[in-house]
Amino acid sequence: MFKLFSRHWSIPSTVCLLTETLILVGSLWIAFVVRFDGAPMRFFSFSELVLRATTFAVVILFGLYLNNLYDFSLRFSVQQVVLQLSRAVVFSAIGLLAVYYVFPPVWTGRGVFVIAMGIAAVLLTIWRLLLRWILVTRFMSERVLLVGSDESAIMIAKEILDRAHLGYHVVGFVADDPELQGVSLVNPQVIGTTADALDLALEHRVNRIVVAQRENRGRVDLDSLLRCKTSGIPVEKGPDYYEQLTGKIMLEDVTVKSWLIFSSGFVVSRSVLFLKRVLDLVVAAVGLVLTAPLMLVTAAAIRLESTGGVLYRQQRVGRQGRLFTLWKFRSMQADAEAEGEAVWAQQGDPRVTRVGALIRKVRLDELPQLWNVLVGDMSLVGPRPEREPFVLELIERFPLYEQRLVVRPGITGWAQIRGTYASSFEESNEKLRYDLYYIKNLSILLDLSILASTLRIVLVGQGAR
Repeated sequence: MFKLFSRHWSIPSTVCLLTETLILVGSLWIAFVVRFDGAPMRFFSFSELVLRATTFAVVILFGLYLNNLYDFSLRFSVQQVVLQLSRAVVFSAIGLLAVYYVFPPVWTGRGVFVIAMGIAAVLLTIWRLLLRWILVTRFMSERVLLVGSDESAIMIAKEILDRAHLGYHVVGFVADDPELQGVSLVNPQVIGTTADALDLALEHRVNRIVVAQRENRGRVDLDSLLRCKTSGIPVEKGPDYYEQLTGKIMLEDVTVKSWLIFSSGFVVSRSVLFLKRVLDLVVAAVGLVLTAPLMLVTAAAIRLESTGGVLYRQQRVGRQGRLFTLWKFRSMQADAEAEGEAVWAQQGDPRVTRVGALIRKVRLDELPQLWNVLVGDMSLVGPRPEREPFVLELIERFPLYEQRLVVRPGITGWAQIRGTYASSFEESNEKLRYDLYYIKNLSILLDLSILASTLRIVLVGQGAR
């Protein structure tokens, strides 16, 4: 796995991004060579060519990203790969023309543009089909040996098995209990003891050893694991690997609090919070101005469909437990909570109106929250703000839930783009894993990455989470 923008990317995503960057830069270079008889340097300086190549590559990579082509959790058929690529290339071409219009110095010229887009389309298609074959044959697989046999080990094994199509593979478990030898804990079996770890790792071509049991001292052969590490085989703690693999924190580990204290991260830097606030102010102010006409149309549609106020306000819990009034466009019937009790929202909620379903789908109902961001109640990115009765109950059930309150809640967030809609206490605990990952890895680059992911979700029509 590869860490970029404070988030971990899978092996296919990393290889794909690097390869496609080279393909796109190479496509533009070939186009310049063809168009200018093999000597583009006679007409352009090196810095001019670099600027044009960077613009060309970045815009097309963003087009691929917006079309889900870096989401390798989706299993595309050959036809779907070609269709998604075709759509991405068309969108990218339109995006490039818009960039060239706004910023003429990066314009490549009509001939170069057409040649480069043609070469890029062909090479990207060939590469994506080759990559699909590589993933199917597990050529880029990460082979993991799990140390342990308890719930933590089984949980990590299940997460790895869920990503088998991405090249992740569990070769087996090692445990020192003689009665477990040969026993299938999930699908892989216990294939030996920790004393045999190095021999087993070499035999099964293991890329990584993950120590996944909760209590290590006195239950594993540490000398054997040290030999594995000094032989060049990475050895990692279970919670660390789980975080990298899933983008969330393992809460089941009984030592999770001490792990949170002593692990890297969970340092909410004042400088990062200051930069977040500057970003919030700029984006919220500009966003309120630019979306004002859209908000007027949305308000009119809500008023025409149903009686009641256009805006919906509700008390939510913010940073350090402070209550604030959250503003949204009303997407439910006016009497959705006529009995006065807080009710979990859920997917397919019958209280949602037709206009409400539409504005939720494209997240227009969230636009008034830009005001909450502007006045400092919320941030653009952060944990989802919840209602006080739910928060008090969640803190009582899951004490670590209180850690979500160390940062401002957000319009969007890591849990919102990665998790499912939380309509129960158990599902809120699942989203807590993602929220803690976000706080642990808090950075401006991670925020920008989440905002880009949110834009992709909106553009491809996925619903709010």
